[in-house]
Amino acid sequence: MRRTGVAAVGAVAGCLLLGGCSPAQLSLAAVRLDGDGTPVATVRLCGGDHGSRAELHSWPTDDADASEPATEDTGWWPDYGEQVEVSTATFPLFSPPAAWHTEATGPQRLRPGRTYALDVTGPRSGWSPYDVWVYFTTEDLNRLKPGQVWADSRAMSRDAFDDLVDDKC
Repeated sequence: MRRTGVAAVGAVAGCLLLGGCSPAQLSLAAVRLDGDGTPVATVRLCGGDHGSRAELHSWPTDDADASEPATEDTGWWPDYGEQVEVSTATFPLFSPPAAWHTEATGPQRLRPGRTYALDVTGPRSGWSPYDVWVYFTTEDLNRLKPGQVWADSRAMSRDAFDDLVDDKC
């Protein structure tokens, strides 16, 4: 009886693992600081693809600045009930394209001691859905050299980011 139970659990787990399809996580977004220190994001989706949701949120890291409430999120997300079509874009991080119909929360500026996540999800032409993420901190962006972006959890040149996106698409 015990073997039958173990076999049944194993079969169910195997079916779930093989049958379930989680979105592919792709490095198709980058952030940088422009010449005047404004954070700028680039989302570069694969040819013809459009996302259905984009959002930016943050949470405190261990070295959060005690002068601001640690629980106050900083970011934006789609307005409730809005149909959103996210496309390839470069924009100031805290001013996403108007067509994305976003709602802001908290201070719309980078804050020290916080981790940020820019996330784009949606269907992918001929593929399973995908999930585009870039995680970063203010400190990551401040360490970038001129001509660099933060993508794929590291600093790289803009050309290297273009190559990375081309490889993923």
